[in-house]
Amino acid sequence: MFAVDSVAPLAPAQILAPARYAVLDCETGFPDQSAIDAALESWKPPKNWKPETVAAKRAEMAEKVAEKSALLDAAPILCVALKTDRGAILFNGMSADAFDIPGWAVMPCGDERGLLLGLRSILDYLAGPETVLVGHNFCSFDAGKMRNALLRHRLRSPVALAERDQAVFDTMRQIRHFSAELSDERFVSLDTVARVLGIPMPKQVIDGADCPRLHREGQYEAVCTYCCIDVETTTNAYLLMSGMSKELQ
Repeated sequence: MFAVDSVAPLAPAQILAPARYAVLDCETGFPDQSAIDAALESWKPPKNWKPETVAAKRAEMAEKVAEKSALLDAAPILCVALKTDRGAILFNGMSADAFDIPGWAVMPCGDERGLLLGLRSILDYLAGPETVLVGHNFCSFDAGKMRNALLRHRLRSPVALAERDQAVFDTMRQIRHFSAELSDERFVSLDTVARVLGIPMPKQVIDGADCPRLHREGQYEAVCTYCCIDVETTTNAYLLMSGMSKELQ
């Protein structure tokens, strides 16, 4: 399942050793309308607001929630890309298709539950206490999103996601230590991180905000490919910032 770059055969201890790092990214789709309605119902205006102000603000909130609905907890996880020092695998939770993405093993999972079961089995095998979990905006989005989805399906979390002491490297948080320009920024895009670190980015006609629409249109391969590109970029950023990149002399 995982490609090994080394020419020399691996010793049993190396085969069984946990991955040094595991870079993760997930893409999400639009939730059911009921989830959007529930998010709107949870919004409560101040009691001293005039009715016309409440109506205007509610309409404004409805537009914002609809626009960002793929970020809600109820929004389905479409795919998860995972790259370690062993290799790279993409879990496709949109269909039973195994797309040809160079450098990646694609696991067709059929649906979100199948994706989560596949991800859990691989993470429990590859990630040990010393494995560093890596992602861009991982702490504020991907980690919580995956944990919530596992609970929604009443599935146990993989040990690495459940363990509070697991080492985590969030490239969005760490970039401030490698840039005077971004030292005070809280939210930094992956494209900006790549620019600051001099990581070449492939030309893309889509971004993460397009993935829910592409999923609805049935363009599953485009969603999966975008997710893999994000993880490749995040991996390069992590290796540079952690001092492990082969580009460093």
